[in-house]
Amino acid sequence: MISARSLVLRRTLPFLFSTLALGLVAGCDDENGSSSTNSSSSSSSSSSSSGSGGAGGEDVGFRLSGTLSYEYVPFDVDLEKLDYGKIEKRPIRGASVRLIDADTDAEIAKTSSDDEGAYSFDYMGAAKVKLWVYAETEAPSLTVEDNTSGDAVYVMESNTADSAADAKLDVLAATGWDGTAYTKTRAAAPFAVLDTAYLSAKRFLDEVSPPPVFPPLKFNWSVNNRPEDGDKALGQIGTSHFDGEELYILGKEDVDTDEFDSHITVHEWGHWFNKTLGRADTIGGTHSSSDIEDPRVAFSEGFCTALSAIVLDPDTTYTDSSGPQQASGFSNDVEMNENNVEKNPGWFSETTVEGVVYDLYDGPNEPFDQVSVGISGIYAALRTQKDKPSFTTIFSYVASLKENNPQAAADIDAVTSFYNASADFGVDPIEDEWGTNETHSGGFPGSLPVYKEGVVGNSYTVDLTGDTETNRLSQNVYVRIEGDGMSITVTSTSPSDVDLAVFKAGVLVTTDGNVSGEESVTFDSEAGTIYVLSVRGFNTMPVSYGAEITISH
Repeated sequence: MISARSLVLRRTLPFLFSTLALGLVAGCDDENGSSSTNSSSSSSSSSSSSGSGGAGGEDVGFRLSGTLSYEYVPFDVDLEKLDYGKIEKRPIRGASVRLIDADTDAEIAKTSSDDEGAYSFDYMGAAKVKLWVYAETEAPSLTVEDNTSGDAVYVMESNTADSAADAKLDVLAATGWDGTAYTKTRAAAPFAVLDTAYLSAKRFLDEVSPPPVFPPLKFNWSVNNRPEDGDKALGQIGTSHFDGEELYILGKEDVDTDEFDSHITVHEWGHWFNKTLGRADTIGGTHSSSDIEDPRVAFSEGFCTALSAIVLDPDTTYTDSSGPQQASGFSNDVEMNENNVEKNPGWFSETTVEGVVYDLYDGPNEPFDQVSVGISGIYAALRTQKDKPSFTTIFSYVASLKENNPQAAADIDAVTSFYNASADFGVDPIEDEWGTNETHSGGFPGSLPVYKEGVVGNSYTVDLTGDTETNRLSQNVYVRIEGDGMSITVTSTSPSDVDLAVFKAGVLVTTDGNVSGEESVTFDSEAGTIYVLSVRGFNTMPVSYGAEITISH
């Protein structure tokens, strides 16, 4: 095997070509200037002509073949750290591979690696050649780029080979780890990120009919990406996240690296997947496993964590490494079914959501879990939920699942009911998207009913409880309003700062967010259409306070 000669970043524009040598692997952009990276996914190997070369046919003059692979560092669940002593070699699948004239850098042909990382070229052209392996896939379109180097794409460049004698050329992207630190180029990192992303997409492409149509997606990974807020072009990305358009992945050695934390990558891919093919109403913000969250946040985070276990099944343990030598971290088995009252289970808990969603997906392997909708059922419910007038919560999702699988309704209820821990913490059998007859308040009586009924001409007092975070259950109240074809005005009066926002099937219609408790929004309603009013409080003190809501013409 020949290790990659260098890892570089390339950007190709008309009449412009620049490279930045980084080390063991190579990087470059494709013809239209976009960035791309290599991922572990499957694709059939096929050659195509480019430049002076030709592929296939009786006129073939040369043949070059081999396998492409990268090193992957697994997570030790017992010691909760990356285990460099058990590095695995994994195939680079579905990656764009270019055959390059070693003397001129002209492209002769291109292909994609297959499920085993194999590639081959039969071509006419120069005998002295090399490979450029892009950190990108074409179907679906995935790219890994360096946000700290002008969004240049990672490309792996091989050593030179003489293909005159039916040559074999295997290329390995190494970790760069010397036993105590990354002392060489971390060539494997962008390919590990791409591999996980491609695997995520392939699960749905292979198991859903008709398969989803994925738009192009870019990942931003850099050795400079660190948990610091600021300029993303300098690596100050805060944390691994989806910013609404692209994904950013941490890579700062001895601080926090996520390229080998596959569950993190799938989780963040899940946010993109949810927004792109489903619907995401989450308001974001800081969150953790035992928080009593706004149910939009709880569903978004819990669903994406469950998705990581689904995609990586049978590896259901969510892991994250960090710290010096990546020797710290945490792990959480999504299959643990945390229903202890100390975990605050309920419709407002991301831990409950992840457990419910995963159990609905997997086989009937527990007494309370006798349902299995598979990945196609998980996807179908996500699509059904998309058109609901309610917010996206565990209620809308499970209601959609029951709508699609009426014969399994009782078994689905058994899964959600497993999380009933006390009068305040749990989930009742889900009747509809509105959480009708839900009795668990999460310790905040003002949270029930989940959606208050708002009638034009009436006033209501909603009860809130302050918190340092505004994405908590206690700081958010929903009011359901049916349109009557007339203009509707909603006002608030509160001693504390509150915001009003009106949504139609998750789409913002209007909002007022000044810094007082005196808010007013007006919108033209459609007769018979259900709108949802969100009342969001901003009192950071742990005290109860109210907001009077008036709905009028």
